[in-house]
Amino acid sequence: MTIQPIPKSRPPAAAPAGRFARLWTAYTVNVAGDEFYVLAVPLIVYQVGGTAAAMSLVYACALLPQVIMGVWGGVLADRQDRIKLLRLCYLCSALVLLLVYAVFSATRVSVGGLATMAVLLGVMAPVAAASFDSALPHFVPHHALARANAATEASRTACVVLGPAVAGFAVGHLAPEQAVLFNSVSFVAAYLLLYRIASPTVPVEPAHGGLASQWRDLATGLRYLMTGNAAVRIGVLTSTVVNFVFGAYEPMVVYRMRHGLNLGADTVGLVFAVSGVTSVAVALLLSWKAPSRGYLVVMGLSAALQGLAVAGLGVFTSLGAVITAQVAFATGTVLYTVYWRAMRQTVVPGELLGRVAGTCRSIAYGGAFLGSSVSAVVLNRFLGVDTALLLAGLVSTALGITVAGYVWTRTASGKGVL
Repeated sequence: MTIQPIPKSRPPAAAPAGRFARLWTAYTVNVAGDEFYVLAVPLIVYQVGGTAAAMSLVYACALLPQVIMGVWGGVLADRQDRIKLLRLCYLCSALVLLLVYAVFSATRVSVGGLATMAVLLGVMAPVAAASFDSALPHFVPHHALARANAATEASRTACVVLGPAVAGFAVGHLAPEQAVLFNSVSFVAAYLLLYRIASPTVPVEPAHGGLASQWRDLATGLRYLMTGNAAVRIGVLTSTVVNFVFGAYEPMVVYRMRHGLNLGADTVGLVFAVSGVTSVAVALLLSWKAPSRGYLVVMGLSAALQGLAVAGLGVFTSLGAVITAQVAFATGTVLYTVYWRAMRQTVVPGELLGRVAGTCRSIAYGGAFLGSSVSAVVLNRFLGVDTALLLAGLVSTALGITVAGYVWTRTASGKGVL
């Protein structure tokens, strides 16, 4: 099999004025629906299933297709108009939710039905993510990528504040199928916002190049990960390990609040909303003035911050401890995400960005899927939620400190990783 040569990095083409605003708005609307979904589904699963293991199982079902489709989503993003592909993903996700709403209305809500919905939505998510990540460098100046990513994270964390509060209210006061219907509106709106917008660049090769050609594209992207910039490999490894240990973090926190603290769905939503306020402030600050350097050091310290937050949550069980941990965890997530995306978009050649972003996502989500699957097996059988949170936090803290220390040492000795 012939493998395509790795292209050299080149400055992305400029987008027509004003296009980034619509792209950013569509992303924000879609993320609002995602954040609603992320909290609503565990709450609904708790209502119909009632165990942390069932919640982790459904979460794992949402992650599995992202592991499989992330790689091919990147290939598709590099071979088609990325905005058209993004628009198609939004439309298909809306149709899935409308179909699930119809089924739930005609029968009843079940854990199996929610797991099926999670799988179907999970097929679209990695393709959309690779399309957005690889399109963004063509909509903003190259030197402003860190700030542009911070702007998208600011909107994401704003949705983290509002989405859970709305989800908690909806699940507490509406029927589960009505909450699913509400979620479909965000995908429809995101689709309409991207109507008639096309990518500023033409894909390297037509999408109908055949399966063999797609395999060559995939092989080229994998070869870059193995032999290209070492910083990308460190980022993939760090993301994968962190995702593994935090694979069932959201369900465990929801279970802690519902089962351990006896909080209602409304209160759970408000706790998640309060925890995002600091994250919004951090993301807005980064969008105003985010340094375009020190990517890996920031990523390592962010992973350590997330680890400390989760470990503290495993030790301290009060409501105040949960809120504090959520604030710290969300802040670390924002920092990590902004600099991880900006680093990839800076060092990876534009022709490979979709494939590299998709493959990185698949590998990292593979870690999250394994973590969720392990949690579904061991929680309530071999480990309690508190112990699982403590162990996960300690691992992430140690890894983050190791990465930051390694990069700092290499930089101080004149052997920088980037």
